[in-house]
Amino acid sequence: MEAPYIVIIATGSEITAGRSLDTNSGWMANQLFELGWKVKKFIALPDDPELILTELQTLKRFSETRPVLVLMTGGLGPTEDDYTLETVLKLSGKKSYSVEKAKIRLQRIYESRGKQYSDILPTVIRQTHVPEDCKTLDNNVGIAVGFVEPIGVDSYLVCMPGVPSEMKEMFTRRLTPELKRIYPRENLVQKTKWLWNIGESLYQKDFVEANRERLFSEVDWGVTANRGYIKCIFQSTNAEKLEHIVRELENQYPKIISDDVFTYVHEELLAKKLTIAVGESCTGGLLGKKLTETPGSSSYFIGGFLTYSNEMKESLLGVSREILNQYGAVSKETAEAMVKGIFEKTNSDYCISITGIAGPDGGTDTKPVGTVWIGLKTPDGSIESHLYLFPGNREGIRENASNTALFLLYQSLKQRIV
Repeated sequence: MEAPYIVIIATGSEITAGRSLDTNSGWMANQLFELGWKVKKFIALPDDPELILTELQTLKRFSETRPVLVLMTGGLGPTEDDYTLETVLKLSGKKSYSVEKAKIRLQRIYESRGKQYSDILPTVIRQTHVPEDCKTLDNNVGIAVGFVEPIGVDSYLVCMPGVPSEMKEMFTRRLTPELKRIYPRENLVQKTKWLWNIGESLYQKDFVEANRERLFSEVDWGVTANRGYIKCIFQSTNAEKLEHIVRELENQYPKIISDDVFTYVHEELLAKKLTIAVGESCTGGLLGKKLTETPGSSSYFIGGFLTYSNEMKESLLGVSREILNQYGAVSKETAEAMVKGIFEKTNSDYCISITGIAGPDGGTDTKPVGTVWIGLKTPDGSIESHLYLFPGNREGIRENASNTALFLLYQSLKQRIV
């Protein structure tokens, strides 16, 4: 079977009117690229059932000549302008039925709010309906059930909620295993590396464009910008070419390159039976959240201290008033004192502190918004501190700081096995 012709459709009049930004399509395209499939077309459609039906009919006819995969988000909610199910039923000539598991989930949600099942509006119940004889995609975040509807030979229409959190969970946990089972991935080999605190455009200029003729023939590449790092993806049917590219990348960026930091940190802490504790100021617990997102993290994560004020830094972590008065909360001295305090309280193998200015206010000429100090205590007892000036808004600075702290932990863990 040949690889599918992939089309992503985002429905919603708020999107076509420019009132809302479609982030789902780009996210799905990136996920598919990493899995070894390329999207051919993006389509945005208003909440108009006739327009949606016409587009789906065109794609269904196209599936007569080759495999087609259509991924559609939106239109599965309880409001009058949610037309996805209605449109798909017209396309297929089928009737719908209510998924029992989704009905039970909906009933429990209503009961938790002190209401009876009889209080549920018909439009809300509609979210549990899917076409007959389709593959259902459970929704563990919301109510609306997703589904996979055949539209031709080896061709499918996938309908998922437009709410990003619901769609992403459904795509990752429910849809991806199905796609891997159905479609080949063009015998592609893929390599992915992360580069830290470097801009996407600078990477493209200094590495991709500078080496395009020498390294990138018969190689597809992509880059995804994240807070603190960019993800560099390379695909080819020639594994040797990819190995060569990765070696060149490691030679050019030896100090800022990594694999998947989040996965590596989790696996290495578990394997080496190491523990970690954190103390956070400007990130407000975000680092602790990232360290505990993966099941099994309780084996290594001792806990954290949320010392947002100077008083908490002093009372919880023992940072002296003299240090705070002389150097300020955002300083090398405070970051290192926080790390020492974390270790004294927890005796953890690794201790990380973060203190900075996330903004939008609080910056000065010498310590502008985005200034962050990260302290790290390693198992051998040594303490190091790192100064950063992160760009972006408050959310970006906090994400940058917590991600970079994990990168420093990754580097330390890597050095232990070299």
